[in-house]
Amino acid sequence: MTKLLIFGGTSEGRILATEAGQLGIPCLLLVATEYGEALIAETSKVRVLQGRLDQAAMQALLDAEQPQLVIDATHPYALQVSAHLRAACQATGSPLIRLVRACDDLEGLVQFADMDALVSWLNTRDQGVFSTLGAKEAISLSRVDHYQDRVWLRILPFEESLSTCLASGFPAQHIICMQGPFSRELNRAMFRASGAGILLTKASGKAGGFAAKLEAAQDLGLQVAVLARPQEEQGLSLSAIQNLLRNF
Repeated sequence: MTKLLIFGGTSEGRILATEAGQLGIPCLLLVATEYGEALIAETSKVRVLQGRLDQAAMQALLDAEQPQLVIDATHPYALQVSAHLRAACQATGSPLIRLVRACDDLEGLVQFADMDALVSWLNTRDQGVFSTLGAKEAISLSRVDHYQDRVWLRILPFEESLSTCLASGFPAQHIICMQGPFSRELNRAMFRASGAGILLTKASGKAGGFAAKLEAAQDLGLQVAVLARPQEEQGLSLSAIQNLLRNF
């Protein structure tokens, strides 16, 4: 029987799985990609399972593992995954805690509720654009006027992500495939090299390197446009869950 199930190949998910193992808590960490799987080593207490699960697969896993606690440490923008996990936990009676990242200070920044609004705004401007929104938004950004010349994409180094961007028409020389975190200095070098005047980012919190991106953009005078978090969430912070595990 697994005592703790953690969903999420995020930095927080890896931190919690590592600490659980150190505390002697049998733990199973669920990650979506092979790359995420490679970032954490299995131990006698920590197992790692890689793959994208739908609600039915999540429910089957919960039935099989019978965890004492489930932690949703998925990305704050991964709404569908969190919704499926909530439903699976309700169906199996599994106790669930959502890890919530602290919100960023967005005062003075241009914010958009969805990609349609963001793309419409970009089409009222002619500056170059550096996007850190990820490969999933490449199709939407291909609706930006002259996107092949104007838009640069920084994405995770997954074959699927690169294929999505290339299939959306982005030239290879405008695609940067790298895993963060990125320092202020490295962000600044990339932004400067692209010649962009606008930075696109999610409100991804400290774990997503938001502060370093914002500082680099301010250094270069880039306007920052933020794709807002899809919804306000209820849950616990990383430190609160770490404290809970120490008494688990």
